[in-house]
Amino acid sequence: MFGFFKKKKPEFTVTAPIAGVVTDLSTVDDPVFSQKLMGDGFAIKLVAAADTVSAPVAGKIVSLPESKHAVGLVTPAGDEILIHIGIDTVNLNGAGFTALIKQGDSVEQGQALIKLDRQSLAANNADLTTMVIFTKLAPVNQNWTMTKDFGMQTASQDILIKQNQ
Repeated sequence: MFGFFKKKKPEFTVTAPIAGVVTDLSTVDDPVFSQKLMGDGFAIKLVAAADTVSAPVAGKIVSLPESKHAVGLVTPAGDEILIHIGIDTVNLNGAGFTALIKQGDSVEQGQALIKLDRQSLAANNADLTTMVIFTKLAPVNQNWTMTKDFGMQTASQDILIKQNQ
């Protein structure tokens, strides 16, 4: 009657997977991402000290290629999110990336996923701009807002996306 015993739906939030500058996808130097062919989202241009990519949401690891340059997650609500580390980093065949998880694992928001060997990646001139792409969002989570403007610094695990009420 008054909703006292009604379970509150968990709020949809997405955190920064790594520290850097929040960037509009349209400015990323890869047309697949800049034209949002895989979905909407945001990018982060890494700060020099950033070396660990964390889960922006809680969910299950559904994709972890051998190159370890990307991680696909599915949330309990059915949201599908891709974390893609770098531009053309698939060509490195895993060099510079250490997976801290495996496909099929369940992870918590903020849990470390991939460790970056910044020295190795720099030697390969890797552009480490990291994209967070919403390849599919549950209908209830499709109305969201960025909490930081593009061009702003973010720390790893800062909330960058909140669901509109």
